[in-house]
Amino acid sequence: MNRIVTTSVQAEGFEAILYPGDGRRDKVLIVMSGSNGGMALTRQEAEFYHQNGIPALALALFRTKQTPKALSRVPVEYVERAIGWLKRQGYGRIGIDGTSKGSEMALLAASMFLELSCVIARVPSHFVSEGLSGGGKNKSPSGTSCWSWRGVELPFASYRSRTFDIVKMFMREKEMHIITFNRNKDVTPETVIPIERIQAPILMLSSKHDEVWPSFESATLMDGKLTDIGFAWPHRHVAFEHMSHAALTKLPWIYRMAFKSERRHPRECAGDREALRKALLDWVNHTW
Repeated sequence: MNRIVTTSVQAEGFEAILYPGDGRRDKVLIVMSGSNGGMALTRQEAEFYHQNGIPALALALFRTKQTPKALSRVPVEYVERAIGWLKRQGYGRIGIDGTSKGSEMALLAASMFLELSCVIARVPSHFVSEGLSGGGKNKSPSGTSCWSWRGVELPFASYRSRTFDIVKMFMREKEMHIITFNRNKDVTPETVIPIERIQAPILMLSSKHDEVWPSFESATLMDGKLTDIGFAWPHRHVAFEHMSHAALTKLPWIYRMAFKSERRHPRECAGDREALRKALLDWVNHTW
């Protein structure tokens, strides 16, 4: 298969675009983006792998014509069905790469589907959060879990604030500074993602300048847990000094406007992003 292939929820049970890379079939990555939804960033990151010879499936989670309108009760079955479909296409090893909210799905899925033999969690969370409804300045807590399995919501940690005045926060902080909404949630044992069940190497990429949620703290906690339990597979946490929450291989201009660190330290952020690209390719080509 050396051509781009699209799937549909109606036909295959999930919506995605498969980028074939150099046509190899020994490995393929399922790629997902975060609370932005849609497919723009998902396609961008899948195309990065494709351009470097690695097959990648850009998987839609929500806010497309065929998926839920909001980040609420998104079925984990999307990943399960994608795994089965990729196997039928003749792919051997299957990995998963999720950014931000997509990291929750990536870590959850890897703890449930042991066919996933490589995990990349960019600016991750170590627990499942409440979902979101609406969009833009009208985004607010949904009162439901982000994810569901067999029609049942997964346990989640709720937001303490029930309204998000994102415009007011932006005017005061001069950036998309919503970390205050994402701190101090009631994280209970049932909301924590059981990463100890994963049977695959795990790469975590976080930012010390993450102003969306505390990804550095989450990644540090998970990496420490894996060390403490004597995790049988390689695991690594790479923490970037300047790059924002946008742990992307290429920074869209709007994210430069959204985060102060990207504006104030463009050269350092560009260096972090180059290091991110190298870490991804090294992990996929050599550790996996």
